Amino acid sequence: MEYEYSVKSMKNETLDNVCLRHTDTTSNLGCSRCGDLICPECLVQSPVGARCPDCATIGQAPIFRATPAELSAAITLSIAGAIGFGVIYGILVWVLWILPLGFMIGNVLASFIFALGAAPIGEYIRRVGKYKLDARLRIVAAFTMFIVWIIGFIIASTFGVWNGLFLNIVAYIGLGIGIYVAMNRLRP
Repeated sequence: MEYEYSVKSMKNETLDNVCLRHTDTTSNLGCSRCGDLICPECLVQSPVGARCPDCATIGQAPIFRATPAELSAAITLSIAGAIGFGVIYGILVWVLWILPLGFMIGNVLASFIFALGAAPIGEYIRRVGKYKLDARLRIVAAFTMFIVWIIGFIIASTFGVWNGLFLNIVAYIGLGIGIYVAMNRLRP
């Protein structure tokens, strides 16, 4: 026994569904956020499925994006903080230089202090950025650490520390670890 299906013999309510924006188009596709019926003409594909045009225009949550005013304030305060932290770092390197530790131990300790100091600097950037999870604040943290290193280099050189203490592989490794740690303090 063979049964023939036809549109007229189907009693399902799904054939009566139409797009809310295009009433002449039948559709069974709903928005993944609000559930409104949408047709292929008005659907917007998003990472979480098909969305209606209204739900597709909803932006990110405010926690993920710093406003231009917040970002400029974070940059300004990070520069001010970098100057302060850089002076402290330069003085610490000078103190290590005048102690009778030897070049290698002093160099490793200076790099270690720089890498450890990155956590409070990253936390400082996180606070001045109002705890936003914006990726641009991670870049601000990286540049802040670089500015701290440059200012520390200038201050220590002014006090008579040999420039080679900052311009060797151990110092560069400390700089890289410091930038990495500061950026990861702002990680979502």
